[in-house]
Amino acid sequence: MYEIRATYQGLVPMMMDRYYELLKGESPPPKKPKVLSPEMIAKEAFLKLHADKKGVYVPADNIRMMLIGNQIRPGAAKILGSYIEKQKGTEYQQMCESSIWILGPKDPLKIYIDPARTTYDDIDVRPFVTKKGKGSASRKITRRPLLNLPWSVSFIISVTDDQIHETKVRELMDVAGLRCGCCAYGPKFGRCIISQWETK
Repeated sequence: MYEIRATYQGLVPMMMDRYYELLKGESPPPKKPKVLSPEMIAKEAFLKLHADKKGVYVPADNIRMMLIGNQIRPGAAKILGSYIEKQKGTEYQQMCESSIWILGPKDPLKIYIDPARTTYDDIDVRPFVTKKGKGSASRKITRRPLLNLPWSVSFIISVTDDQIHETKVRELMDVAGLRCGCCAYGPKFGRCIISQWETK
């Protein structure tokens, strides 16, 4: 088992999209008015931000999911193992799921943004398709908070299997930063490069 201390340096703004109703155990909000006031837009955007009393943070699992991926967004294991190094996708996926863990340096579950922030910098507004159909009835507007440049996140990579060489971990993290991106709507948002890498 060994640890790596790493830092991602942002190349583009980062978008967040926390699903706040589930986290707080709240019932869905009542039907929204057709026209939102600036105050309502600001409140909605803040609720989608990962933040606590210490500031804005990235959940450690978000960095780990950059490696593993999900049904909608492939992670670095699939990108590297299926698209770049053919026939390695399953091997890299299992390796990331079982042996590579991401931890925050102070709180293992949270990785705070540097420079520190208490709120978002901007709001991204864009339409999305809700169902099949034509015209405006099949589209809605979503608003999500943005963190503008500069931003960086420093974290610990815990590798529990000594047979996994550091160079492979670095390669996966490079792909994750450039091809997956941190937080929501990557790699358009959240794309980043490694600026610090130190093995302990």
